Amino acid sequence: MPRSSGCQNHAASGHIEDLAADLETLSLRTRAQLWIVGWDTEISLVDAARTDPDPTSAIRPTKEKSVEHRTAAPDAYAAVGGLDRQISQIRDLIEIPLTRPELFRHFGLKPPRGILLHGPPGTGKTHLARAIASSTGSSVLIVNGPELSSAYHGETESKLRDVFTEARARSPCIVVLDEVDALCPRREDGPGGEVDKRVVAQLLTIMDGMEGENQEGSTGGSVVVVATTNRPNAIDPALRRPGRFDREIEIGIPDAQARFLILKVLLQKAPHKLSEGDIQTIAARAHGYVGADLSAVVREAGTIAIKRFLAANPAELAPHTSSSPDTVIPELTLQDLLSSLPTVRPSALRSLFLDTVPVRYSDIGGQASTIQKLRECIEWPLLHPDAFERLGIRPPKGVLLYGPPGCSKTLLVRACATESGVNFMAVKGPELLNKYVGESERAVREIFAKARAASPSIIFFDEIDALATSRSGSDSGGGSHEGVLTSLLNEMDGVQELVGVTVVAATNRPDAIDSALMRPGRLDRILYIGPPDLEGREEILRIRTRKMKVAQDLDIAELARMTDGCSGAEISALCQEAALLTMKKDIDAPLVPYESFLVAARNLKKQITPEVKAQFESWRERMGVADI
Repeated sequence: MPRSSGCQNHAASGHIEDLAADLETLSLRTRAQLWIVGWDTEISLVDAARTDPDPTSAIRPTKEKSVEHRTAAPDAYAAVGGLDRQISQIRDLIEIPLTRPELFRHFGLKPPRGILLHGPPGTGKTHLARAIASSTGSSVLIVNGPELSSAYHGETESKLRDVFTEARARSPCIVVLDEVDALCPRREDGPGGEVDKRVVAQLLTIMDGMEGENQEGSTGGSVVVVATTNRPNAIDPALRRPGRFDREIEIGIPDAQARFLILKVLLQKAPHKLSEGDIQTIAARAHGYVGADLSAVVREAGTIAIKRFLAANPAELAPHTSSSPDTVIPELTLQDLLSSLPTVRPSALRSLFLDTVPVRYSDIGGQASTIQKLRECIEWPLLHPDAFERLGIRPPKGVLLYGPPGCSKTLLVRACATESGVNFMAVKGPELLNKYVGESERAVREIFAKARAASPSIIFFDEIDALATSRSGSDSGGGSHEGVLTSLLNEMDGVQELVGVTVVAATNRPDAIDSALMRPGRLDRILYIGPPDLEGREEILRIRTRKMKVAQDLDIAELARMTDGCSGAEISALCQEAALLTMKKDIDAPLVPYESFLVAARNLKKQITPEVKAQFESWRERMGVADI
């Protein structure tokens, strides 16, 4: 027994020595972790199995946490391009109240309750709202307006209360109300009736209650509402006041510099061979494109690059499970983006965008002097505004093209839009007229609003005499036409200045247009587009027969002499008729003989008679219009 007892005592002494060594090590480690805990210290329990090299990071001052949130903001906003001014405003309004609410309480200030982001679709409102939440490190609740709507009585209001209850529990929190116009329409004219009125009243009560909490100082600045909409005027006016939506920030159509920044963000993750000059070229040509449009352009360019790569490397068509070092990676080029740009319609002009065939000045014959005047009146102010500013002059607001039918007035404007590369909006006069009171005037205002937002742009009013009928004549067309004319006059030269927009109008009845529209400051330049002369007719015939199979003995000079007084449209019809006559004789004819052109020229009926030209000359003298 003594022997056994001695063995046990020896083993116990060994355990005591090991325990003493462990205690000594623990005491040393504990001395290295000595912290002073105060009222401003936040202590959090973390998982022991986490891979944090610093186990003391569970204890950190609260102020250090706020600084950490602010330093993360540039990374969150780096994915948003072209909105630097709006981001600066938002950071002042949201980040400080959420990260440092005690500063607002110190000065007795009320932090903002909400911000309304409004603008056209695709400009990045929702994307910016998500970046706001990421920049502050706060919780975020993204709620789509239609998701809260319910057919049952009181359920929509209940869902809305639950959203803000959860937001207070997760404070600091940002509540993003996307498409808020669907949730809170105007109560006086909303189609939803009593349901919409109750929902609007519930949101008003909630936001006012948030302000009450702020006054108590318990949770001030902990919840901020960020609402987005592309119809700000459809929201109930009671929401658009300080204390609810304190600030309204417009996310408009980006300009050239903003488009450049957006493209740089979009191309960060895409392999490309583009320099900053190439990106500037694309941005300069993408008038009217919003962020979503530019994203679609980059996607289309990537598709083109992939197709080109697969066509040049057929072996790459087989699916690859892993990339080898020898794999060639396709890259975007400038030509890929230039090719994809026309395939995406600009959202800012979608309702007025016409999918027309591009027309060049070289496709128009007999109008060389008119083309030069158009370039001076339309292209120079839009493409060289710095020159006009340097010389202290204002560019012309509008140009009127008048003349007999078929003399290429519309074709000239289309060519000017193609050559200048600016946004081109074609408006047919009769299409704006509406039998309902005020609808025609509203359509005119919307056209000019879109043109201003997508400047530089050209608004082309074809058959302007249908809209701007003279008010002094007996056939004035009634009050509806006078209202449209008044709206047109105010938009062109009213209180709001028309900047970056050129109005081009065409008519073959200049005597029917109201004289107020043709004064300096509105339609500054009045150009007569008459039938072509001999050289012009020869040029038109060469252009028209360029794509035709014709006989080598075709005498263009003789045909030009036979078509004296004809318009460009009549000469084009002559070539068309000659081809049809040839097909009647022989459907398998290899070319159009000269005899067919002669027969078609003899049978051509001229619509521009000397009396028609005399009418234009007399109007020109009566109005004192000089050929500039």
